[in-house]
Amino acid sequence: MTSLPDDAKVLGMEVSKLQSDVTVDSDNTLHGISRYVKGFDAYDKDAEGNFIAMRVTAPSDATVKITTSTVSDKPMDEDRTLIWKVTSTEDTLTVKVEKGEETAEAVYRASGLTLEQQSE
Repeated sequence: MTSLPDDAKVLGMEVSKLQSDVTVDSDNTLHGISRYVKGFDAYDKDAEGNFIAMRVTAPSDATVKITTSTVSDKPMDEDRTLIWKVTSTEDTLTVKVEKGEETAEAVYRASGLTLEQQSE
């Protein structure tokens, strides 16, 4: 997974409004700040919480599926842009890439993230 530029937009939201300085280390732990967002309707009606936007690197002819605590084996769109709603630094995200008979799987951890709290 790779970070998206701060000025990129995902579902109509600038990445800088979702996160700051998010990186993935060699152990697949995410680091950086996940901002608290309210009214992220393009994600889900009246959605609020902490979100991370990343791009999954995979061959264009591969099938990519994600699994989190709330989603199981959800196929990703062709652009491979992922928006992950992170509810806790205990959260994990599993990315499975299938191409032909080959399958690769990686587990990403939110444990290095700072989750901004909702402001009053």
